[in-house]
Amino acid sequence: MIYHLIIAIQFIVVSSSAPGKEYTASMFGARSDGKTINTGSIQKAIDFIHENGGGTLVFYTGRYLTGGIRLKSNVHMKLEDGAVLVGSSSPFDYNSSAGERALISAEGQENIAITGHGYIDGNAEALLKNMNELDKKDLLVDSVALKPALIGFIDCKEINLQEINLWQSAGAVQKFGGCSNISISKIVIKNSGAGFPSMIFYECAKVTLKESYIESSGKPLEWKGDRKGITIEKTVNQNGSTITL
Repeated sequence: MIYHLIIAIQFIVVSSSAPGKEYTASMFGARSDGKTINTGSIQKAIDFIHENGGGTLVFYTGRYLTGGIRLKSNVHMKLEDGAVLVGSSSPFDYNSSAGERALISAEGQENIAITGHGYIDGNAEALLKNMNELDKKDLLVDSVALKPALIGFIDCKEINLQEINLWQSAGAVQKFGGCSNISISKIVIKNSGAGFPSMIFYECAKVTLKESYIESSGKPLEWKGDRKGITIEKTVNQNGSTITL
């Protein structure tokens, strides 16, 4: 009797200390066929998790085609090994937050995360081709002319990016403005053709970047603000050189 009571108490303690509830993207109608536009389904999932106290949205193996989505407080996106979030080839499908366009954007949110061994693929070649064609026809209006980043966070705090692979953005890979308490670790960036800085920080505080790899045709890192606000450890470029400010 006492033994079973101890086991029950241990179960309660473990359960109460576990992270928020996990939800799979497929529960909300997202399809991993690489053809279906999943923007609405993924946003519905994020909104639901946010409105119900937070949790983790899990993407399993497959290619999830999507336009811009907005990450919200207490929502953790987890891309499992083999999962690829693929950006739409239409420039009209991307969100803007405070003038920044991105595949995954957030403004004024907190406790947000993107983790896992999966990929975020900006589909830059197809997107830039469409933007050039629209521009030649004078159809690329100013509101969509800015090349979107993969991740664009404005005025957010408590951000965790870990172990994800970030590929081929049409613009900068990650942009942060006025954010604080940013932890970035064990990520891989391959953005050889865009020419933009891979990571851009404007007036951010308490930023840690460690154990990461950045392959880029532009600068790996651009920082504006107090340099005491960032710590970089064991992060290298494609030449094996340590990245510093």
